[in-house]
Order: sequence, then structure tokens, then C-alpha cells
Amino acid sequence: MKLVRSAGRTAGATALLLLVITGCGGGGTAPVPEPPAQGNVLDAADVLTAAQEQELNVLLDQQNARTDAARVAVLTVEDARGSIEDFARSVATDWGVGDDGAENGVLVVADTAERELRIEAADGVRETFSDDDAEEVIEDVLEPAFADEEYARGLTEAVGQIYGYAQGQDPVEEPFDWVLFGWVAGGIAVLLGGIVWLLAADSRRRRIIADEELRAAEQADPDLRLTDEQRDAYRKYRYSKRGDDAVSNPAVWLPLYAANPGLYSGGTGGNASGSSFNGGGGFSGGGASGSY
Repeated sequence: MKLVRSAGRTAGATALLLLVITGCGGGGTAPVPEPPAQGNVLDAADVLTAAQEQELNVLLDQQNARTDAARVAVLTVEDARGSIEDFARSVATDWGVGDDGAENGVLVVADTAERELRIEAADGVRETFSDDDAEEVIEDVLEPAFADEEYARGLTEAVGQIYGYAQGQDPVEEPFDWVLFGWVAGGIAVLLGGIVWLLAADSRRRRIIADEELRAAEQADPDLRLTDEQRDAYRKYRYSKRGDDAVSNPAVWLPLYAANPGLYSGGTGGNASGSSFNGGGGFSGGGASGSY
């Protein structure tokens, strides 16, 4: 009888050990969420206000219009579960962050439940934005900002630094004169704050103008019906096109947009929409992780 009980306990322990080793008891990373329907930011953790998310999207659109050195996307989640590195790599790959064939995608991920951060960088962009650079952005920008619950500030500064590194800009050397540094830093902060305010104000003003043009066109032609995607594309177009040669009548713009969305959606060249999701790949584990 003792031998039977001992054998039973041994078998149970063996089964439990196999369950732990094989991971049959659950685990794994969270499912990959759908990419954002518009823009390059998915705030699934709801840490940004609508205005902050819009301003971050405007910044990403503007950077993408200026350079093809990088294509950055941002994701916040409540719980990535498991390894944030594995989760970020899966998301970046499934979303196709970056341009097809360029391997220039960068995904910034924040897990608010585990208080973890990850910058996932594709192989191509790592030539200018190295893993050490990614670690520096996390340690110097994202971690302190998220620890203070300044999520919008941290993500905005991180995005700016990533594009800067990708374009070959060297980090600012720490000045020797700390008093002078304080004055300079304060002046720069005021200047940057003014620039951000001006950009946000300009974005709101251009959106109001575009919405007024949309409203006037629909009143003039009751049969004119634009989808939400078309209305957003028109707003982006009017934000970037302001000269006398710009099409300011949505009724005239719509067939032009249908014929050539890339030219009439507010950007330049092949990435006219400002999207960071263009079939990119090459995510083999580059980047850095951190916590706050």
C-alpha cells in the first residue's frame, strides 16, 4: 500500500513539473492589438488625453514628412503579459512598422500594469539609432517622465530624440558650467514650450479652417458625402498645403484624392499620409527595455 501511494505522489509531482516546464498552465504574451485606425499612436492604456494624442500624432506625421530615416509608432497597453520584448517584437512585425524593404521602423511600447517600457528597433535603423541610444532614451527620458506620470511629455521627447538619432544627430554634450546650463536649459524649455504651443495652436487653427471648408462644401452640395477617412485625409492635406495652389474645395479635392491618395492626403512622396505602417520588418531583437 505504501508503494502504491508513493508511486502516485511521484507521478503527480512529475506531471506538475512537466506542466511548469512546457508552460501548459497558461502564460505567453498578450494578443497583438489591431493597429490604430488613424495616426501612428494607439493609447490602449488611456494615459493620454485626446488633445495629447492628437499632438503626438501631428509630431509623428511631421517627422515622417521630413525624413525617411525612421518610422516611429507608439503603443500603450494596460498589460502586455509575459516578456515585453517578445510582445513589442510581435506588434512591430504584425503592424509592419517602417517602410517596406527599409527596415527603418521603431515601436515605443509602455506597459502600465507592469510599469515596463520597450523601444523595439528594426535592423536597418540601428545603424544610426543603436541599442545604446535606445537605452539612453529609455533611461533619460521615458523612465523619469513615466515615473512622474508625465506620459505625454515622455513620449513626445522620446519620439523627437529617436528621429534625431536616426538622422545622425549627436546627443548634446553635458556642459561644464552648471549655472550656465541651468539658464540655457530654462531658456530652451521655454522656447520648446512655445514651439509646442504654437504647433498645437496652428494645428487647431488649420483643422477649424478645414472643417469650415468641409461644412461649406456639404451645404452647397447635399449629395456630397465624405467618409471619416476622407475627411481626415482632407484635414491633413489642408494642414500641409496652404499656398495659392492648394485645393480648398472638398468637392474638387475628392476626385483628385481618389485618383492619387498619396499626393492629396497631406504628405510628400511615397509616404504622403505620414503613416509609420508601410509593410516594414527586420525586427530581430534590437532596441532596449526599462521600467519605472
